[in-house]
Amino acid sequence: MLKKRYHRILKDFIALLCASALMISGNLVYAAPSSSELEEKASELKDDIDTMNDKLDTLGRQLEDTSSEMKKKAKAIETAQLDLAAAKLNEENHYKAMKERIKFMYEGGSISLLQVLLSSESMADFLNNAEYVTLISDYDRDMLNELQNARENVEKKQDRLKEEQKELKKLEKDLDKQQKDLTSRLTEVSGQYEDYASQLEEAKAAEAAVREARNADADTIALLAAILECEAGISYEGMIAVGTVIMNRVGSSKFPNTIRDVVYQSGQFSPVSSGKLDEVLQRGPMDSAYKAAKAVLGGQRNSQVRKCLFFWASYTGHKGIVVGDNVFW
Repeated sequence: MLKKRYHRILKDFIALLCASALMISGNLVYAAPSSSELEEKASELKDDIDTMNDKLDTLGRQLEDTSSEMKKKAKAIETAQLDLAAAKLNEENHYKAMKERIKFMYEGGSISLLQVLLSSESMADFLNNAEYVTLISDYDRDMLNELQNARENVEKKQDRLKEEQKELKKLEKDLDKQQKDLTSRLTEVSGQYEDYASQLEEAKAAEAAVREARNADADTIALLAAILECEAGISYEGMIAVGTVIMNRVGSSKFPNTIRDVVYQSGQFSPVSSGKLDEVLQRGPMDSAYKAAKAVLGGQRNSQVRKCLFFWASYTGHKGIVVGDNVFW
């Protein structure tokens, strides 16, 4: 009784473990995105790339315009500095001349200004002399004020130009940062786009292989097994690698889209032209070649050569990924 109960408990425990394992494995199942999903994502990324390229062009033009404007401001500031120097010189020269006139009028010679006024022959003469002195004084004062205003205006203009130049430098720095950030983002998105484009090509190849596998008849399986044997010898891993290349070609727009057409494409597989393929087909491929062909048609791939479309015999000395007796690239 206890023994039966023990077996029942053990059986329930094993069932529980199996159920748990199935739940865990179910969480780890990864459904590869379809070619339509990848194509949609690649299209979105391409649109993003086009938009960013347009923004980069706009930023480039804005930077050029800002740089050109900064050159104009620098030239205007240089001109304003020359104008300011000239205004200061005019102001100083006039001030010196005015001081010389005042000194001459009030202190120069043996006759003072007061004497000139007192020596007037009549009141009209006195008033004329006094008015003349006043006119000279007013002229000097007005001219000095005018020169001072001119200098102040030039200084204000120079300060305004420098402030505008400062704002332009700030704008240039901001535009340059935007350009660098956008370029960095563009590089990142371009990388993502290339990755999705690569995945899309692989997905299309995989879907084409699935379609080909579904349509594969006995003759197609035999043909695939025969070419795998011819090209890879007895290496099962090498057969899977050669089969991966063949299915990659089936899914590539650069090659035919059926296994038969890929194998018999002119100038591609030497066993075809040498007659070796026909020999293997006549006697029948070996069991391991059939096994490898069915595995490839079932979706098995060699991860090392999942992007390769070509291979050479290793003795040819070509560089690439070595699997079995072949070098893939």
